Amino acid sequence: MEIKLNEKYDFYGSAEAINPSTYPTYSVIISLPENESAVVRLNQDQVIEKGEIYHFQGQAVDFKGRLHILLSDYKNLREEEISEEEKNLIRTSLNKDLVIDYKLCENYIEEAMASIENKVVKEITKTMYDSSKEDFLIYPAATKFHHAYKYGLLFHTYNMLRLSKAYTSIYPHLNKDLIVAGIVLHDLMKTKEIKAYTGEYTIEGKLLGHISMVTSEVAKTAEKLGYSHEEETLLLEHIVLSHHEQSFYGSPKRPQIIEALIVHLCDMADAKVEPTIEALLKTQAGEFSEPIPVNDKEKYLKHSLSK
Repeated sequence: MEIKLNEKYDFYGSAEAINPSTYPTYSVIISLPENESAVVRLNQDQVIEKGEIYHFQGQAVDFKGRLHILLSDYKNLREEEISEEEKNLIRTSLNKDLVIDYKLCENYIEEAMASIENKVVKEITKTMYDSSKEDFLIYPAATKFHHAYKYGLLFHTYNMLRLSKAYTSIYPHLNKDLIVAGIVLHDLMKTKEIKAYTGEYTIEGKLLGHISMVTSEVAKTAEKLGYSHEEETLLLEHIVLSHHEQSFYGSPKRPQIIEALIVHLCDMADAKVEPTIEALLKTQAGEFSEPIPVNDKEKYLKHSLSK
């Protein structure tokens, strides 16, 4: 973006780097569409979150020989009074590496939830999804090991639902409702565990973790809906608690119903396969990839038959 002294600017951007300062104002590097960037200045008492998208308004000023935009106003995109479609277009324009059709993923997930027949399972799942939807659609699924990028949580959930279809088509006695609900809910509180797109955990995330946070939310939602003592509530809690399978990975219980096992297997498959594919895409044919942390740091060969 070409900046001219004293001109006013009105634009959307993502806060990429915050630079503390002893001056009355401090600077923030803003990522813009088309790989451009700008530097804005805020008063010391104004707060901005790294990784968040904002609507900025301000005027270009000279700061030590460089043109910065002194902000007169800024608002988080979440608070903007525009349609979700407009917000998604802004998010997409600012995500340079986005290769995910987020609308396709969103529709697929919501169609899967609409197919749930059990009233208790459906209402708990939809209530929790609706309350977290805005963050769920754009958050990463992890801080580093898998799907650690914008829209990662959405894409991971979408992949898991597709994987689960293979299991339910081969084993028709499985309860599809519990599997769909378990997949949608299992990582839902990553939106509270992870601090936006910074690659950092929140205090809640460090002290509680998403597994206990989702389980607690299932219980609270069930109570509000009058389903605290229903079997479905207990089963959903168990699926969430056990989806990492082992206490070493954060699950206090191992899967003890078959639907919990299926959710775990889908989670494990996508969490391991997707990062491996990403690593192989960066690897030359005939060579081994970099160590892949989620696969015990193994290196994978990109053989001549690789696509």
